[in-house]
Amino acid sequence: VGVFVASGPLLAEDSGDVEVVARVNGTEIRFSDLLLAEEETAQALQGVPEDVKFEYLLSLLIDRLIVSSQARDKGLVDDPAVQRRLAYFENKALRDVYWTQILTSRISDEAAQAFYDEQVASVEPQEEIKARHILVATEEEAAAVVEALSAGGDFEALAREKSTGPSGAEGGDLGYFAAGTMVPEFNDAAFALQAGEVSGPVKTKFGWHVIKVEDRRLQEVPAFELVRDQVVGALAQEESRKLMEELREAAAIEIVGPDGTTSAP
Repeated sequence: VGVFVASGPLLAEDSGDVEVVARVNGTEIRFSDLLLAEEETAQALQGVPEDVKFEYLLSLLIDRLIVSSQARDKGLVDDPAVQRRLAYFENKALRDVYWTQILTSRISDEAAQAFYDEQVASVEPQEEIKARHILVATEEEAAAVVEALSAGGDFEALAREKSTGPSGAEGGDLGYFAAGTMVPEFNDAAFALQAGEVSGPVKTKFGWHVIKVEDRRLQEVPAFELVRDQVVGALAQEESRKLMEELREAAAIEIVGPDGTTSAP
C-alpha cells in the first residue's frame, strides 16, 4: 500500500478531484473522496481536530478499498445484497446532487435579500436595557449600598468593592439585555427603571441586588451582510420544504400495508 499524506488544514476546502492523497494497490484515493467520507461521518467526527480527522478518514478509505477490491475480485458485484445497496446509494447520490442544484438555483442573492427584508419587516423591534448591579448577601447590606449611592457614592466603585457577583470586577456591568433574559424579580425591577435610575434592594435566588439602568434602546437589526449565512440557511430550509411539497404533489405515491392494501400518505 503506497500512501501520500498531505499537511496543513486538510479538510478546510475542496481541492478538487485532482489531488491524490493515497494509492492502494495502484488504485487512487482522491481528496474529493475524503470530502465525501467526511460528509458521511460528519456527526461522529464533530469537533475532531482537522489533522486527526484526516488521518481517520484516510485510514477508513484505505481499509474500505482493500476489502472492496477483494470482494470485487471474488465476483460479489453481482451479489443481490450488493446490488440492493448500489441501487440505494445511487438514488441517494442522485437526490443529493440534484437537490443541491435545484436549491442553488432558487437561492440567489436577490432571493436571500428579499427573505431577509421580509423577516425584518415581520419582527417588532424589542427594547433592551444596559444595566449594572451590585450583588450582596443580605437586605441590610443592599440597603447600605443604596444609602451610600444616595450620599454620592460611585456605582462602579461600590460594585468593585462590595459586589459578590462575577460582574463585580467590571463595576457590575451586565451590558445590554432584553426582557426575559434575567430571573423574573431582577427583570421586573430593572425594566421598571428609566435610564439613570437606581433600584432599591431586589431579592432573587442569588441574593440581594441594587440595580442601575444606564440606557434603554430598541435592539438594532443586524445588517444583511452580517447574517447572510444564517439567512441563506433559513431560506434553504424554507425552500426545501416548499420544493418537497411540490414534488410530492406531482408524484403518484402509494403506501403498502402489511396486508398488501395500499393507501395515500
